Amino acid sequence: MAENKTPATVHYANSTDLLQRTQSKAPTDLSKSLKVIGAGMSRTATVSFTLALSRLLDGPVCHSGSASLLREEGSVCFLIPRISPDFVKKWIKLLEPKNDEETKEKLLKELLAGYVGITDAPGYQFVGELVQAFPDAVVICTTRDEQKWWVSYSELMKTTTPWWIPYVFWSLPTMRWFGAWASAMRARFMGKMLILIRSSVNYSANSKDLGPKLLQVHHEYVRRVTPPEKVFFFDVKEGWGPLCKILNVPIPEEPFPHANDAKAVQESFVGMIKLAALRWLQWFAVVGVAITAGVYALK
Repeated sequence: MAENKTPATVHYANSTDLLQRTQSKAPTDLSKSLKVIGAGMSRTATVSFTLALSRLLDGPVCHSGSASLLREEGSVCFLIPRISPDFVKKWIKLLEPKNDEETKEKLLKELLAGYVGITDAPGYQFVGELVQAFPDAVVICTTRDEQKWWVSYSELMKTTTPWWIPYVFWSLPTMRWFGAWASAMRARFMGKMLILIRSSVNYSANSKDLGPKLLQVHHEYVRRVTPPEKVFFFDVKEGWGPLCKILNVPIPEEPFPHANDAKAVQESFVGMIKLAALRWLQWFAVVGVAITAGVYALK
C-alpha cells in the first residue's frame, strides 16, 4: 500500500505581490463571520498562515498589519485621494487606551466585517477582546524558535521605525497615518508587555535574554485571555495536518503555502517609501509648473 503523505510546501517567489493581491481589497461578502483569531506575533510566519487560512476557510483573512496600510492606499487618482482612509483610522481609534470594552467590541466588529480570520499586528494585541467579540472563533497562535524569532523581529523594527518614515509617507493618503498607527501600537504593546514581563520572567532592563522572552510572555498572555479548550499553538513547519485537525476540515491536495514574511513585509514597505517619494516629486513638479505659469502670466 502506498504511504499517504502530507502534501509538500509550495514556496512563493513574489511574496510582496501576494500581500498586495490579498490585503488591498475590502471583503465583498459581509455575511461571512470570523472563525479564526490568529494570535501569533509578527515574524511567526503570519503571511503563510494567512494564505493557509484563506484556503481552508474559503474567504478573506485580514493580515492586519498589511491590510491597515494597503487596503485603501490604492484609492487615489494622481494626487487627489478618492476616499478617506477610514480603515487605518479605525485601527488607530481602537488602539486608544481610553476605550471601554463596548467601544472596542464595536470597532472590532466593524473592522473585521466579512473576514473569516485575522492575523498579525495590531490584531494579536487584542486577543482577549477578539475572543469576547467573536465567541465562536478559535484562537490559533503561530510560533517558532524564540532566538530566530527575535533576530527577525528586530530586523522588522529597524526597517519600520526610523524617525523620518512618517514624514516621507505624508504624501500618501493612507500611509500618512503610519506614524500615528505605529506609535499607538507600540504604546499598547510595550505597556502590556512591561506588566507581563515583570510578572512572568526574571526581569532585568539589561537582560540579553529579554528580547527572545517576549514571545514566551505573549504566549502566556494568549493562554490567560482564552478559554483553554479554544486556544491552539501551531508552527507552520508542521504543514496542513495539525491545522486541518484544529479546524476539522479535510487536508487539501495542494501544497502548504510558504511566503517569506520578512521579505514580503520589507519589500512592501520599501515599495511604499518609493511610491511616497514619487508622489512628492509629482507634487513638486505641479507646484513648479504652477509657479512658472504664474510668472509668465505676470509678464
